[in-house]
Amino acid sequence: MLLTRTRCVRLVLVAAVLGLGAGLTPPAAPASAAPALASGASAGEACPRQMLGAPAGTRRAGIADADPTGRFQAGYVEDASFISRLALWTDGVAQPQTLGAEHPGVTGVNSHGDMVGSDFFPEGGGRGWSYRNGEFNTLPGLSAGASGFPAAVNAEGTAAGSSLDGGAFLPVLWAPDGAVRQLALPEGDTRGQAQDIDDDGTVVGWASTDAGVTHAVRWLPDGSVERLPGTPPQDGSRATAVRGGNVIGQVIPDTGDSSMLLWRWDTASPQAFTGTPQAVNARGAVVELTSYYVKLQLTEPDGTVRSLPTDTTPYPTGHVVALTDAGVAYGNWNSTPVKWDCRPAALAER
Repeated sequence: MLLTRTRCVRLVLVAAVLGLGAGLTPPAAPASAAPALASGASAGEACPRQMLGAPAGTRRAGIADADPTGRFQAGYVEDASFISRLALWTDGVAQPQTLGAEHPGVTGVNSHGDMVGSDFFPEGGGRGWSYRNGEFNTLPGLSAGASGFPAAVNAEGTAAGSSLDGGAFLPVLWAPDGAVRQLALPEGDTRGQAQDIDDDGTVVGWASTDAGVTHAVRWLPDGSVERLPGTPPQDGSRATAVRGGNVIGQVIPDTGDSSMLLWRWDTASPQAFTGTPQAVNARGAVVELTSYYVKLQLTEPDGTVRSLPTDTTPYPTGHVVALTDAGVAYGNWNSTPVKWDCRPAALAER
């Protein structure tokens, strides 16, 4: 993303989700509580929810990521014997392709169906992997004994994540051929992680000193790094995703309370809100978990707010992991993979 582009940064903490076997058929989505509207916003229709398919005998399943075009969704399916298998859905409706139990820990997928993830070892640490052209390959850490944790992959096949060696995370990129290199850290910082990568090569994540507060950072395609502006220096912040120049992450205020702050700012008017956004797309639409109603809602760039129905309990039973550029949200509801069709009318008719 170019520095001359308008910056729009939204900060998020991913919510925990209660478990329910995916093999069970959930009840129909109830009417959602009215969205909590910001000043000047308008309420739109609720986004219809639909379950994704799963093999017969599936006990539970989940989606970890979806590509921005909506073509592929990556996750896992778990059978009655508690064995998890890597799963790849196409267009979010058909039965997934299952790719064995050796690498179930997927974290990212792109528009070609390439995937990345990590295998975790009982003794600690892990080994990164990629799936491309029907083959699995190792994504190494920065040294022979370092663990690799890829978090995302862009359309080109470049993966972003972290290398762990000696208790310190360092942000890294893996080229499509698997070659690894470290990303630069802001001056004074000694560690960090890359959390997501955009198709233009922009990477977002966090960095910190050995004992200091974490800072949300962005690496530009030329490799330069900058701290994202706007949050007070005593607050902790982490950027977790980027799409089309829009960044989401989390801010933890240094105020003694437990509330998380949703930050959104551009070069003209920094603003702070309470809430937990979940995903962002290239159009600037954002899905968030509201602070007071504990329900999912999508806010369009024009201020229209639409609910993503889950259920009537006062708990966060659903969360979103990706929002396509057209406006389809993919995620999980009670350990069941689902999608919410939030496409604007003009895009839904295509």
